[in-house]
Amino acid sequence: MKINTNDELSFTNGHAGLYLNKNEGAIAVEFKSSEMVLYLNTSIYQAMAWLLQNTADKKEIMDYVTWAVDPSQAPKNVLMELHGPEHSVCLVCSPKHERVQLNFEIGVSIDLRLVDFRGLIELVQEAQNDLEWRRYLLQWGINKEIIDRHKKENKDKKSS
Repeated sequence: MKINTNDELSFTNGHAGLYLNKNEGAIAVEFKSSEMVLYLNTSIYQAMAWLLQNTADKKEIMDYVTWAVDPSQAPKNVLMELHGPEHSVCLVCSPKHERVQLNFEIGVSIDLRLVDFRGLIELVQEAQNDLEWRRYLLQWGINKEIIDRHKKENKDKKSS
């Protein structure tokens, strides 16, 4: 479900929540079954979104996540790993245990049931398909690039 206020744009379902603060350029990701909220900058959020989209395209993993293949029938020691851009976010799927672990470079790991992981994928896909959500992410990306360029130019001037 999408909710749009003056300060926040959010998407929620029974498994997760995404909350975009329009003023600060930060995104909160709520993992409902873990009762945990992570506050991510746009770079780490985008890496997570990329990883989840890439995972959604991997039949081998999604067959277990969607129960097209019964996870209890998976070989005991099978682990499937996927890595996001620059390993800023990675995941490990253990089908036999019906779990997916998301590991963030910020030193946090989230352990999710397959159903919660599927809900997170669906939610991120919904948000990424929303034009307003993408507009804010693009705007923040451009602003960050401009600020980084100015910092580099000022640093170069000082060292000259």
